[in-house]
Amino acid sequence: MRNPFKTHPSSTRLIVQAHDPARTRRLWIALALAWAVSIVAVWLIASYRAAPGLLEMQQRLGRAEATRDTLRDEIEQTKLKLSISERSDQVSRSANEALQQSLTSREAEIASLRADIAFYQRLMGGKTPRQGLTVQQLALRRIGKGGGHELRATLTQNLRKGEVTEGSAQIRIEGMQEQMLRTLAWADVAQRKPEADPQFSFKYFQELDVSFVLPDGFIPNRVVLVVKSAQGDQLERSFPWDQALATGADEHVWK
Repeated sequence: MRNPFKTHPSSTRLIVQAHDPARTRRLWIALALAWAVSIVAVWLIASYRAAPGLLEMQQRLGRAEATRDTLRDEIEQTKLKLSISERSDQVSRSANEALQQSLTSREAEIASLRADIAFYQRLMGGKTPRQGLTVQQLALRRIGKGGGHELRATLTQNLRKGEVTEGSAQIRIEGMQEQMLRTLAWADVAQRKPEADPQFSFKYFQELDVSFVLPDGFIPNRVVLVVKSAQGDQLERSFPWDQALATGADEHVWK
């Protein structure tokens, strides 16, 4: 007769393990740190690809600021030396003016570099909304003493990452001639033949450079720029002539 209380040899054994809250907490902390590091790495890689020249400009800014500080120290030392020297007033003024000009030039370079860095940071996204094809700036400057001019328009887009934006730009110049309103099309002023509208092709930004010649007796009032892309973007912007010339007076715009 079988014993009803005999334990079967294949009975399942229960294994009891202690729950360790500290170990679980450390595991979650490690996962969170790994996720944060991956996010920072992705952001740095994306920033470098969006604006590969940003790091170089930041380095140039650091060097320019260091040179500026050195020039300031030289000015102070020169003032001290001139105050106790027997040099003439003319020599002291010339030396001080030369250093002041160098400092002013360095300050202007720093301001331009900061503006470029701010532009690249806006282009990379930041907190500003993404934009399609946009005309950020238009600058003009005269060529020689005649009616020749050079035009530079800064085109940007940060809506389509990595995608090439291409198309054409129509340029019109509005003004007065013989006391009458007149609008000059690109074919009327283009310096080079054929007179086809200027073309552009870029991923994030492009400086569109063209030159033209105004006819004798024409007094310009403003420049109208119409840009159209193959993706369907179209934008029209007008710039007062004097404002565009003022923008082009900054030599850094043409570098």
